[in-house]
Amino acid sequence: IFVDGEYWHGYNWEERKPKVKTNREFWIAKIERNIQRDQEVNEELDRLGYKVFRFWETEVKKELDRCLDEVTQYLESYQ
Repeated sequence: IFVDGEYWHGYNWEERKPKVKTNREFWIAKIERNIQRDQEVNEELDRLGYKVFRFWETEVKKELDRCLDEVTQYLESYQ
C-alpha cells in the first residue's frame, strides 16, 4: 500500500507541469522520474505476485473509509 504525495508523484501532471515556476529543469525531471519509478515498482511487485494499492495523499485524508474498503474488499476476496 502506497500513499503518494500529489506534488512529488505527479498527480494530474500534464495540468500541473506548466505551473512549475522555479528550478523547472530540476523539478520536472525529478517528478517525471518519480512517476516512472512508481510505474516500475508497480510492474515489478505485480510480477512478483503482489497486489499494489496506490492512493493519493488527499484521497486518504478525505476518503479514508473508501480507501480502507478497497483494501478490505480485496483481502476478504481471498478468505
